[in-house]
Amino acid sequence: MGLVEGLNLTPLAFVMTAVVFRAMDSALDEAARVGGAGMWQAFRRVTVPLAWPGVLAAGIYIFTIGFGSFDVPAILGLQGRIFTFSTYVFLQISPTDGLPQYGGVATLSVFMLVLAIAFSAWYGRVQRQAPRYAVVTGKAYRPVLIRLGRWRWLALAFAAFYLIVSQLLPILTLLWSAGLPFLHAVNADGFAKLSLNNFRTLPTGLVWSGLGISAMLMLLVPTITLILSVALSWVVMRSRLRWRAIFDFFAFLPHAVPKVVFSVAAWLLALFVLRDTLPIYGTIWMLVPIYVVASLSYGTRMMNGALIQIHRDLEEAAMVAGARLSGTLCSVLLPLLRPAILYSWIWIALLTYRELTIPVVLSTNDNQPLSVIVWSLVLSDSLGKGSAVAVMMLLLMLPVLFVYATIARRAGIVSSN
Repeated sequence: MGLVEGLNLTPLAFVMTAVVFRAMDSALDEAARVGGAGMWQAFRRVTVPLAWPGVLAAGIYIFTIGFGSFDVPAILGLQGRIFTFSTYVFLQISPTDGLPQYGGVATLSVFMLVLAIAFSAWYGRVQRQAPRYAVVTGKAYRPVLIRLGRWRWLALAFAAFYLIVSQLLPILTLLWSAGLPFLHAVNADGFAKLSLNNFRTLPTGLVWSGLGISAMLMLLVPTITLILSVALSWVVMRSRLRWRAIFDFFAFLPHAVPKVVFSVAAWLLALFVLRDTLPIYGTIWMLVPIYVVASLSYGTRMMNGALIQIHRDLEEAAMVAGARLSGTLCSVLLPLLRPAILYSWIWIALLTYRELTIPVVLSTNDNQPLSVIVWSLVLSDSLGKGSAVAVMMLLLMLPVLFVYATIARRAGIVSSN
């Protein structure tokens, strides 16, 4: 479980820290080299300290994901009765026998609230020192690519090893399972049993319905999340409100509380409190606000890290030239935030596409996304059909990734070299 979850979270760590390193001004590294520092010393004493807020945000975010992870421990650990926090809570609210233990779940959630307060306070201390980390200024700012020289072969070998272990082998295993009536060893007998029967016998109506729900969630959730994230991050990082840190705390809080606990609370609220006044249970509008609130911490971490590196002098210069707050936001901040916004949008969309914890608690037969359909097929011992739907999910994401790569290259976010 640890290996799979670690490989699973590595792309998230990359996305959260790539924007920070991509915005690093090469003049700082060159100044260290002129002062006699080697490449490793410049990286350790200049690059890492400047990137510390973004790295810290990624570390806190990923720690809480690992602590509250549900999908990997549920699939790999439940059958062996190896419980994590989320799987234990899930069994408490969905026991095989007896009544749900909502009191115990509430008690455990208090523990997570205490951790959330500690993490938010830690991150807030770094944010108060934000001016020390500003590297994007109006004074000859120019990020460049650093040539690896003879180290490029080691870097390529590391990247190839990671891609084989984390991507190629799981995809090949998924394709193998999708082509078999039951799981079989990789041998000549297994190859003889390969067919497309699992794809032909899929519940077509259910799959099409899940595809529509997933597509709507992928469009609505990242868009709404980033609008709120930019606004919240600007209040936290740029405004002079005395209690602005409270906004950041509440933006991070839903992430610190495991999604299974948060989903149960939303389920009880919709089913017993809002049932008559706002009947959204069983619809997509039950899922959208919960997805948005759960994703808000990621959006604000990304926007906070990006705003830390944009010096206030750029906004002050625009205001001196006569620009109002709205003009400064549209003409100065948003163009500089474009890489972070694009990265965040595509990543939140992908996280929404694969999210399982929230819909497994809140969805019904009328609002099941594709991830829940795969989970249901696996639970019903239809591993081949579940793998077939998972393969379809992967194929449907290829055009999205291609469009993202094209837009990122044209916008200068990634290099074409």
